Amino acid sequence: MDNTGLKDSGEKAQLVRLLYMLLYGFVLYLTMSVLAIVVIVQFVFALFSGSSNESIRGFSKDLARFIQQIVLFLTYNDERKPFPFTPLYDEVEVEAVYDNDDYIADYEDITDSDDPAAPKK
Repeated sequence: MDNTGLKDSGEKAQLVRLLYMLLYGFVLYLTMSVLAIVVIVQFVFALFSGSSNESIRGFSKDLARFIQQIVLFLTYNDERKPFPFTPLYDEVEVEAVYDNDDYIADYEDITDSDDPAAPKK
């Protein structure tokens, strides 16, 4: 009897998740339209001024994070519901931008120097 109760609660949780998935699928559809407008406005701004608009870049960064949260939720890669149910940004912000020199330094020499098959420098 306990097994049936667990099964029912699991099914109920999946149905609730389905409702949120349908809602966020529709929100994603609307958000992609907003993204298209932002891309066009940013392009026109950069075309006439020679550089991108900082305010639009900030907004588009937040928009991209929101889209990422939705996609992760819809594909079962994250159990947390997207914004506004969870914060747009986590407490710990991971630096996603690498300085090119640091990236090259991290991956420059990955071969074993004693390996005879290693390419000669």
